[in-house]
Amino acid sequence: MLSNAEIADRLTSLAQILSLEKENKFKVKAYRRAAKTIRTLSESVDELVRDDADLTIYAGIGSAISSAIREIVLTGALKKLETLRTEAPPEVAAINQFPRLDPRRVLRIYKKLNISSVPELKEKLESGAIAEKLGSRMAYHVQQALAEAEAILLPEAQLIAGEIAKYLMNKCGVLRAEVAGEYRRRVEVIRELSFLIETDNFSGVISKLEKYGGRTPLLSSDATSAVFRLSSGILLRVCIAKQENWGSELILATGSEAHLLKLRPSGDYPTEAAAYKKAGLAFIPPELREGNDELELAASGHLPVLVSVQDIRGELHAHSTSSDGANTIEAMAMAAKDKGYEYLGITDHSQSLTIARGVSERDLWAQIRAIDQINGTLSGIRILKSAEVDILVDGSLDYPDSLLSELDYTVCSIHSRFNHGKAAQTERIMRAMDNRYFNILGHATGRMLLKRGGYEIDIERIVEHARKNGCFFEINSNPNRLDVSAEYARIVREAGVMIAITTDAHSIREMEFLQYGVDQARRAGITRQSVLNCLSRAEFQKTIRR
Repeated sequence: MLSNAEIADRLTSLAQILSLEKENKFKVKAYRRAAKTIRTLSESVDELVRDDADLTIYAGIGSAISSAIREIVLTGALKKLETLRTEAPPEVAAINQFPRLDPRRVLRIYKKLNISSVPELKEKLESGAIAEKLGSRMAYHVQQALAEAEAILLPEAQLIAGEIAKYLMNKCGVLRAEVAGEYRRRVEVIRELSFLIETDNFSGVISKLEKYGGRTPLLSSDATSAVFRLSSGILLRVCIAKQENWGSELILATGSEAHLLKLRPSGDYPTEAAAYKKAGLAFIPPELREGNDELELAASGHLPVLVSVQDIRGELHAHSTSSDGANTIEAMAMAAKDKGYEYLGITDHSQSLTIARGVSERDLWAQIRAIDQINGTLSGIRILKSAEVDILVDGSLDYPDSLLSELDYTVCSIHSRFNHGKAAQTERIMRAMDNRYFNILGHATGRMLLKRGGYEIDIERIVEHARKNGCFFEINSNPNRLDVSAEYARIVREAGVMIAITTDAHSIREMEFLQYGVDQARRAGITRQSVLNCLSRAEFQKTIRR
């Protein structure tokens, strides 16, 4: 029997090699999306196929991909994949053994460094030659793609956690199950899913979990816990507790190592609140249990009331079809109104970002006039005129001041020249902040989680410069970014600089990303009083003005 991971690996390998065959990019994405779906399923896809189940009921699996999955299960191979591997040059076929490598990038590295094999690729990565000759972003990609998949992003973990919870309750018959650990603390990159369960038959639970997703290897177990390797690559840890010590064990299963070292919990308590109270502490929200100053604040009664999704009154970073968005300005406005927002800022990309259909000066003037007209027809929501303005390499902004002055505010971001050093990038941002029309620094480090590291900046200097100049920061809620980090957001908050929690939505659907940004803000101890878009529209426009 094939595990879900093995089936997903074949689909990912096909997607990789098709990407070199000038295949339709949507077909390539479809195979990757189906592979991701399969990794989240609790059911054995092998068994589903042998039971002649309809696989198309699962997200991202259409009739063609369903046929491919059936072929993999029933024959043990995928003819199209094997044919393409046979026809491919040896260096491409070797790359295909590592499905997360981008073959176009790798072939570029091969040409630049005069190599032709994966072992040579690894050697050049370790020696620093890839970073030196092709940049840190290329090196980061190779490093992540060659490593064992041991981490996933929060949204994927959310899907898997939901499936595991149902499996534990329905298939394993546990009396109670609650997700804990990194996931409960809402960490942006998850390496382990941890569950606390109540059961009278732990050995039976272990046995059933070994069949999760077709096959989930058991790595270790003892009388009270077990660790498995999920098909997504991350670990699953399951620990048992009883009703009388549930709260104590949930604290142990949730808190970071630093939090638990400071807390030193002892005794058995049915609820977390009771355990914290016995220690002389107020209940500490899971997002704060990172070993910072949460224990001192809980002891003194000064824990912050953390911001919530319900506190958000407007969206300040959203794109439309004027640049690379999927929906019109009017459609985005209606979606924002449906969410109960008072205002929506349209921040299409500026002219230098041609890859994202950046808006020319002439077209931005036209968009300003169009928004004025649309606002004349709307009730219950106001569209704010804005732009995501590129910070150019010399620190200047991508539009002239005469045009920027017509906008309600700006989100200013770096989208190019990531390889500048820490000092150069810091100066670049600070020079941009000196422009009176600079308002919000967008995705401050440019990171893409599990894809590329961000460029280095001196966060303390930039925050202090922002404070003096009346500038603000963004927590970008796109789960691939979540930029700034919780650590940097805490520095921003402690300096008294306000933060916008935005989605950077390129479609109506992506407005749902807000929860992830709010999670990040909560991890930084941020309250609604520190969030720009918790203000009313009038308060926001007054605050943003320089």
